[in-house]
Amino acid sequence: MGSWVTSGRSKWCADATILRGMDMTPRRRVVSTVLALLLAVESVVVVSAAAGVALAQRSADHPLPAASPAGEVLAQTSSAERAWEPDALPSATGSPAIPDAPDYQQPKPVVRPAQPSAKAAAARQAQPSAVKPVVRAAPEPVVRAAPEPVVRAAPEPKAASYAGRNHVWIPSLGISESVAFFSCTRSAPPENYAYRWGCAGTNNVYLLGHAYGVFKALHDSYVSGRLGAGMTVYYADDSGTTRIYAVRWWRLTKPTTDASWAWAAQAVPSMTLQTCVGANSEYRLMVRLVQVG
Repeated sequence: MGSWVTSGRSKWCADATILRGMDMTPRRRVVSTVLALLLAVESVVVVSAAAGVALAQRSADHPLPAASPAGEVLAQTSSAERAWEPDALPSATGSPAIPDAPDYQQPKPVVRPAQPSAKAAAARQAQPSAVKPVVRAAPEPVVRAAPEPVVRAAPEPKAASYAGRNHVWIPSLGISESVAFFSCTRSAPPENYAYRWGCAGTNNVYLLGHAYGVFKALHDSYVSGRLGAGMTVYYADDSGTTRIYAVRWWRLTKPTTDASWAWAAQAVPSMTLQTCVGANSEYRLMVRLVQVG
């Protein structure tokens, strides 16, 4: 009996537990629903209160700061103007509604200059910048006094040496010739030399030469009128003695014996110079000199 009761109680307990679980399930659902409704109501109350507070705050006057941190200037909102309205929210089916409050200003787009591309920047850096030329005033020329020329005294000409044997010099005509002997009995014509003729008399050194050759300068001086009295001649004889002669006069004659006065003996030491003149050498120029040294 006792065992049956124990087993029966156990069985009953087990059945009651099942029944209890079956009975509690609907109750829990009801409680959960009620709690959810209470939370929803509380949320609505809280939201409404917050909305009222926000509405009250938005309805109050709020002066704008002196400088907006975002850089935009908004219009000041007054309590007399229309506050926030729910119907200003965008509709579910249409396009967003734009607030028509008079204090609303559409923000102006910020226009920034276009940044050059990397290629353009590199090309700009590669391009040499135009550098204005530096214009400097030309320096004033330094004027230096020209150095005074050094005047050197001309060296005194060396005394000409008229020394030798059988030689004649006429410095003013540039004549300097050796003298050969022309015999009085010679039949061959003279060559282009300065000769001393052996037919001349005493005190008469008689020298002759061709007008085209050794005595050309003497011929030209007569034709040009440069022949003048006082012209000096230096003569060195066969002994090496040099004597100086000066021109006294001259005469033009035919080559005949009538001109024997030219080679005649002279009273004082003298000299006679002879050369040809004329287109066909038809005249003889006779120049008489006397010894002066």
